[in-house]
Amino acid sequence: MARGSRLRRDLPVDIDLDAIWRIADSIDATQKQFRAAYSRALQRTATTLRKRAMSDLKAGIAPRNASLVRRRLLSFRVQRGAQLDEFRLWFGLNAIKVKDLKGKVLGRVRPHHSKRDSKSGRYTAARRKAKEAGFDPKGSLLATEMYANSEVARSRRDGRRTVLIRDPDTRRTHEAEVDIYEPMLNYIEDNAFADALEIFTHHFETDIRGRVKARISV
Repeated sequence: MARGSRLRRDLPVDIDLDAIWRIADSIDATQKQFRAAYSRALQRTATTLRKRAMSDLKAGIAPRNASLVRRRLLSFRVQRGAQLDEFRLWFGLNAIKVKDLKGKVLGRVRPHHSKRDSKSGRYTAARRKAKEAGFDPKGSLLATEMYANSEVARSRRDGRRTVLIRDPDTRRTHEAEVDIYEPMLNYIEDNAFADALEIFTHHFETDIRGRVKARISV
């Protein structure tokens, strides 16, 4: 069942400002030291979470090319002037073509033939009633899927097996895709973001103690 509240591209991490201010106050840190340590901890936390999310994406969907993952995972800072900064991770979790994922195409490539109906000129019914094709992904978070009105074909570019879906009315085809949105977003939130607050707090405390000890106020 879909977790509707999680179907979004921004995953917020709530930071308890009172808690981290108590850390700063306990070592007599200044307001400038607090803001600087907060900003640095935010940057380091974003880097850590991005690496985790990248790893989760690679294992969860098993792309044939790692650049596919890098293009779909972006991080950016949001500066709010007098207010404390924040960062966001953006996930491009739109469907991916079967040919771009590791896995097994289910079905056989149908041999080409020229058997047509003598009156209509269309391919014979025997060809049109072939069994549907499917895809068994290698990615740990994706499930095997069968596609209606589909057939196994080979890519013209590299000869790799893929799945084509044929419109029963127009007979036009398009490549089958695998939906990764819900399974990946749920997994990333439950794992890569599970201890985000602890990661931030660790970076903040380490940084601000270092600033106070070294008397760094900029």
